[in-house]
Amino acid sequence: MDKLIPLINEIHDVLSKSQLSNQLRLPQIVVIGSQSTGKSSLLESIVGQEILPRGKGIVTRRPIEIQLKNQQNAEQDYVEFSERRGEKITDMDQVRKMIDEDTEKIAGKNKAISNVPLRLKFYSKNVVDLILVDLPGMTKNPVGDQPQDIEQQILNLIEPYIKNPNSIIMAVSKGSDDLANSESLKLSRKIDPQGNRTIGVITQLDLIDEGADVLNDLQNKTYPLKLGYVGVIMRGQKDIKIKSIKEQIADEKAYFENHSIYKRVSNKMGIPYLIKLLNLSLMNHIKKTLPNIRENIVQMLNDRENDLKQYGDYSSLEDKKDRGIFVLRLISQFTKSYNSLIQGHYIQTNNDELQGGSRIQYIFNNIFRKSITELNPFDILKDEDIRTAIKNADGLRQSLFVAEGAFENLVKQQISRLLNPSIQCSHLVYEELRRIINLINVPEIQRFDNFNNRIFQVMEDVLERSLKPTDQMIKNLIEVELGYINTNHPDFIGGIELVQNQSEQMCKEEEQKRNQQKPQAAQYANKNERGQETDSDAKSVISNKSQAIGGIERNQKRQQSQNVQATSQSTPTDQDSSFWSWLPFSSKQNKQTELLDSKLKIMNMKKLAEENQGKDFSDSYSQNSPKGYTRRVYREFMAPQSYNDDYSINNINQGYQGNLPQVPTNIRLEDKPSKREMSEAEMIKNLIVSYFNIVKKNINDSVPKTIVSFLVNRSVNIAERELVSNLYKEDIFDDLLAENSYIAKQREETKAQMILLRSCLNVLNDLDAKF
Repeated sequence: MDKLIPLINEIHDVLSKSQLSNQLRLPQIVVIGSQSTGKSSLLESIVGQEILPRGKGIVTRRPIEIQLKNQQNAEQDYVEFSERRGEKITDMDQVRKMIDEDTEKIAGKNKAISNVPLRLKFYSKNVVDLILVDLPGMTKNPVGDQPQDIEQQILNLIEPYIKNPNSIIMAVSKGSDDLANSESLKLSRKIDPQGNRTIGVITQLDLIDEGADVLNDLQNKTYPLKLGYVGVIMRGQKDIKIKSIKEQIADEKAYFENHSIYKRVSNKMGIPYLIKLLNLSLMNHIKKTLPNIRENIVQMLNDRENDLKQYGDYSSLEDKKDRGIFVLRLISQFTKSYNSLIQGHYIQTNNDELQGGSRIQYIFNNIFRKSITELNPFDILKDEDIRTAIKNADGLRQSLFVAEGAFENLVKQQISRLLNPSIQCSHLVYEELRRIINLINVPEIQRFDNFNNRIFQVMEDVLERSLKPTDQMIKNLIEVELGYINTNHPDFIGGIELVQNQSEQMCKEEEQKRNQQKPQAAQYANKNERGQETDSDAKSVISNKSQAIGGIERNQKRQQSQNVQATSQSTPTDQDSSFWSWLPFSSKQNKQTELLDSKLKIMNMKKLAEENQGKDFSDSYSQNSPKGYTRRVYREFMAPQSYNDDYSINNINQGYQGNLPQVPTNIRLEDKPSKREMSEAEMIKNLIVSYFNIVKKNINDSVPKTIVSFLVNRSVNIAERELVSNLYKEDIFDDLLAENSYIAKQREETKAQMILLRSCLNVLNDLDAKF
C-alpha cells in the first residue's frame, strides 16, 4: 500500500512530459481557500520547508503542483523543477525566488492570474509521499491592476481541479469565521455535495476570542464531511522570523494537549495528524480509483493508435512505384467518397442537417420548382400592355378576331422570364458540388497539403467544364419553347372552347345588368308618354317654309324606325349582348352605319332646299306643292354634278381653314378601353395563363434532368479520369507527397504519447504482479 503514492507520482512524471496527466485525471490533493486563511503556511508546515512565496493580497497566482517524495538516503532536502530536470536546489530562498520569477513570466508582474501550472518535486527523508496542488486564494474585490472579474477568473481556474473525481479537496477555513460563511466549503459542496472526498481544515484556532470555541465544528457536527475536520495552529507573521516550522509543530502539540476544551480531541488535531490523514486518504482514494485509471490509460492508448493510423506512415513511400500506387489509391478513395456523398451513401456522425445529394434535391424541389410555379405573368404584364400589344399586332387594319401575333409576343415575353431562374438553379447546384468536395475527408489525403490542393483544383476545373454545357442546354430548352408556340397542345385551353367559355360569361353578365335595369325602365314609362304629347304640340307651330324639310326628316326617321324594328324582329333577343356583338359584321354595327348615312343625306337635303327656295321652277311640280318640291330637291341632290360641285377636293377648304395637330413622338393608349378591347384583353389573358402553365410544367421537369445529366453525373463520371491524367505523373510525386509539417509533428507527438502510456500501463501491471 505504501507504494501506491510513489506509483502515482511516477505516472505523474511520465505523463507530465506530454501534458497527459490532466486528461488522465490522476489522484491528487487540491488545496482551496480564501485569501488570508493561511493556505500557503499550511502547505509549508506539511512540507516542512519554507518554499512558497508569501506577502499581502493574492500571492499564489497560478496552480503549483508539489510532489512530496520520501527519500531516506537524502542527506539534505532539495527541490527539483519539472522544467529543470536533474537540477537539485537546496536553497529554499532561491526556490521562492524562482517561483516568483516563473510566475511573472507567465502571469505578468501585476496581480493577474494564469492557469498554466508550475510543477516541482520536494525530496526529503522527513516527508510522506503526497501530491498537493496549491491554488490561488478566492477573493471578492479586485486590487491593484487585477481585472474587474477576478473573482470569476479564480473560480474558473479552481473548478477543473476540484471537478476531477479522483482528487481530494482540502477546504481551508479560518477558526474565527463561521463555517456557514466559508467560501471553500461552499465551493466544495457545489462539486462534492455529499462531502465524500472533502477534508476540512480549520486554521488559527489560537486567535479565536476567549470563551469561544469550534469544538462542534471539529467534531464534524456543524457541517458534516466524510473525512472530517482537523484543527491546526500556524506561525503568525511575527513568528516566521524567530520560530522554525519544527518548533511551531511542537508548540502546536502542547497547545492542544493543554487546552481545556480541545485536549479531549488533541490526538486528532495538528499538522502531524493532518499529514497522516492526507496520506491515508490519498492511498485509499488511489486504491479505489486504480481500476478506472487503468481503463483510462487503455482508452487513451487506443485513441492514439487510431490517430496514428489516420496520420499514416510515410516510411513506406520511398520507392516511386509505391508512391504511384499510393497516389492511385488516394484518388480512388476521393472519387468514391464524392460519389457516395451525392448518392447518399456517405455516413457522417452529424445527422442534424441535410448534406450531399439531399441538398441538391432540396434546391430542385423547394427552391427552383417552387419559384417557377409561383411565377405570375401579370406581376409585370398590365392591361395597358396587352391592349398595346393587340393594337401593334393589328397594324394598319383591325383584325376580325383576336390577333394571334399579340398572344405569341406576350407569351414569349413570359417564357423568357424562365431563363434566369433556370440558370441560377444550375449555379446553385454547382456551388453545392463545390461544397461536397470540401466536405470530403480522407485522412491520408489531409497529410499532404499539395496533393489536397491539386485535387481541389482539378475538381474545380471538372465542375466548370461541366457547367458550361449545362447552361447552354438550359438556354436551348428555353429557345425550344420560344421557337414554336404549340397551340395544339392537348392541355392548352384556346380556340372555340375559350370563346364559348368567355361568351357564356359575358352573356351572364349582360343578363344580370338587364335584370337590374327593368325596374328602372317601368318607373319612367309614364314620364316618356307625357313628354311625347308636349312635343307634338310644339311641332304644330312650325312655319310653312320648313314643313317640307320637316316632312322629309319625319319620313326618314319613320323609315329608319321601321328598318330597326324589322331587323330586331329577324334576330334573337340576346344577339346584342353576345360575345361576337363587337365584330364588324354584327347587326348592331350595321344599324349604326345605316343611321349615320341617313343623317348625312338629311343634312345635304336641307342645304339644297335653302339654296333653291327663291327660284322659279318649270317642272311639272308646283312651287306651292311640298310633295313636288321634295322630289325635285331629292333628284338634284342625287345628281352626280351636284355632289361633285359641293364636295370636290377643290372646294374642301373653302368653308374651314386650319391645321392638324402634330403626331406625338411616343403614342400610348390612355383612353378608357372599349367593350371590344376589354373582351380581347381578357381572352389574351386566358390564353397566356393556359400556355404559360404548360411551359412552366415542362421547364420544372426538364431543367433538373438537364442539370443532373450534364453537371452532376458528368462530374462523377469523369472525376477519376481527370484526376489520374493530371496527378499520376512521376515527376510531381515528390511535390504531391510533401507532407504537412503539422501532421508530421502530430505523428511524432502521438508516437511519444503512446510510448508513455505503455510505460504507465507497465507500471500498473508491475503493481498487480507485486500485490
